[in-house]
Order: sequence, then structure tokens, then C-alpha cells
Amino acid sequence: MFNLKKSIATSLVLAFILSPLTVFANSGILVFGGTGKLGIEIVLDMVEAGESVTVFVRPTSDRSRLDPMGVSFVPGDVLSENDVESALKAGPYRVVVDALARDGGVNPEFYVDSMRYISKWAKETGVSQVILHGSVGAGLSLPIYPKTRWDVMGPTIAAKDFGERHLMESGAPYTIIRNLVLLPAGIKESGKAAMTTNQLKRGVITRDALARFTMECLDNTSCINEIFHAYDDAIELPPGRYRQTLDGFRKAEQ
Repeated sequence: MFNLKKSIATSLVLAFILSPLTVFANSGILVFGGTGKLGIEIVLDMVEAGESVTVFVRPTSDRSRLDPMGVSFVPGDVLSENDVESALKAGPYRVVVDALARDGGVNPEFYVDSMRYISKWAKETGVSQVILHGSVGAGLSLPIYPKTRWDVMGPTIAAKDFGERHLMESGAPYTIIRNLVLLPAGIKESGKAAMTTNQLKRGVITRDALARFTMECLDNTSCINEIFHAYDDAIELPPGRYRQTLDGFRKAEQ
């Protein structure tokens, strides 16, 4: 059993009971974006938990940080439906994790096309759960996305919104974990990072916290077909841009 904090208006804390999903015998986990900074944190936690992990990688991806973990690799281009189909059919996989990321403003349609293929073939191959790391600003959270960032990030957020819709409409069981401000890799969580189903909650979050949330939702029926916002209001940041951002969020929510 573990707790996921829900702060809907008055910061309620609800207990979630870990209920395993029906899964394939000896089936593993397929991770997209596993060579990125968030993906590596997620893969590391999964390997430490004894999971069988396969990472979908581009042929040119740097695998040096993943090689020591003993994970398997399947090469391909996530924008090729044939490659995604082949990867999913090479399973069986019980869970697919999407931690894909691209620099802001660079081909935002990447998020639409990649999730179109991932969700379609996850459904076709009987995957029990797709965990997508998305962005605040999608869906009902649009009103809380900072207007000052929209000129640059607007097309990307819109594309991520369409990607979420593809997943939700695909029929594949899903878990969406959104973040707004992802802190640098060297900053670690406070120990009080939380997730909420309140789509009007925003804050900063660390990669190790997102990896922990991924593990807590893995095979957990309480997370199926849910959208969460991740935040860490208790984190102490040094003076600078991220501290000012966090202080601004705290003030706005008082």
C-alpha cells in the first residue's frame, strides 16, 4: 500500500491500494525515451525493482548510461509506425512508458504522431497500461499554463494535448502524469513530492520524483485511466529563476 496525495481544494490525502493488473506471464516493460534524463531515472528505478526492461532507441542514441543496467534494446524510429508496431509485437509487454521529450518548439507534431502509433499498437498487442509523461497545459489544465510561456511553448503544448487524446481514445488503459516545471537533473525531491487529480494544480517537480510516481502507478489499478499533476511544494531551491517560479506558484495558490 502507498499514498498518493490529492490536494483538491483542501489538500486531501487518499490511500491507494496496490492492486496488480492482469498481465502476461514473464512480460516486461517497454520504455520510449529511456535515454533521456527522465527516462534514465525511470529505467534505473525499474531495474532496481527487478523489472525486465526494454528500451526503444534510435540507432544513433547514446546507450552508454543504460548499458551497465543490463536492459534490452529495440532500435527504431518512433515516427515510423512500422517500427513501433514491430517493437510492440516483439513483446509481450504488460506496460509501456512514454518519457519522450524534444526541445521546446522543435517539431511539436512529434508528440502527436509518436503517441498515435504507441497507443494504437499498445491496444492491439494487449498492453495492460500505458504511462505517459505529459505537460500541464493539456486538457483541462490549459487555464493554469503561464501565458508568458505560450508564445514559445504553445504549439508544443497543443501537440501534447492531441497526443493525450490519441491515448485516451485508443482504448488502451492509460495513466497520464503531467508536469509543468521540470527542475534540473541535479536537484532531488524534498521527500514530500505529490500527485493530485486536481488539474488546476501546478508546481515544480524533479525527475527522481517522477520516476518514483511511475513506479508507484506501475500495475496499480487505482492509477488506470487517471490524469495526475506532479508537484513538490516542499522543495527548497537556491535563489534564481526556479526559486522565483516556485515562490510565484505558492503565492498564487494562497
